Amino acid sequence: VDKDGLGRLACVLRADRGTADQSVGDCVIAFWGAPLHTDQHAQLAVLAALDMVAAIDALNAEHRAQASGVEGAAPLSIGIGLSTGLMCVGDMGSDVRRSYTVLGDAVNLGARLEGLSKAYRVTIVASEATRQQAAPAVDWLELDKVRVQGRSGAVHIYTPLQPSDAAASGPWPQFLAAYRQQSWDRAEALLAQAQAAGVYYFLCELYAQRIASLRKASPDTAWDGSTHFDTK
Repeated sequence: VDKDGLGRLACVLRADRGTADQSVGDCVIAFWGAPLHTDQHAQLAVLAALDMVAAIDALNAEHRAQASGVEGAAPLSIGIGLSTGLMCVGDMGSDVRRSYTVLGDAVNLGARLEGLSKAYRVTIVASEATRQQAAPAVDWLELDKVRVQGRSGAVHIYTPLQPSDAAASGPWPQFLAAYRQQSWDRAEALLAQAQAAGVYYFLCELYAQRIASLRKASPDTAWDGSTHFDTK
């Protein structure tokens, strides 16, 4: 996003009770639950992410209106990673330079999930822990089960659905179960149902390519259905 976009996102974070930690390039890091405690930290983070998407959509609409039909810059886009867990928070650093920030595995996972938004072509990628704790706030679509750099264990990842999209995701859980069982014929049939129902087109295309590739390999009895990502 550009400078104007970053400013608007910072306003959204404050409005949704987030603590803006730091900016790294065009990335904004924020957290909830400190310095003021709240049991709704996961839900507030999800709502803030949805509000940030809406803010960028509004900014793009303004840019289109200002262009008045003249070809302008490409639309702004964002990727958001949401991770919930124990973190170390406080004033950290040295006598020379100190800042109020957060550290921990959950922080690192959030950064990895932000990077996965490009791979799955969605705006928001949330961890299983975030989905569980914020579940009442929105409906969710599971994207995958992944292993990311710096973590040995796999994590299920999700993206929030708009209310109008929730009904379309009906066949998707059954498809993922068949995919992870390496039941390729059933997986392909369910994938076709999911695509017809309106589940994200790119997601269906991605899994269709994976199945075509996996069919050529011998069944892997040790495979747990997860996808490995070696880059940040």
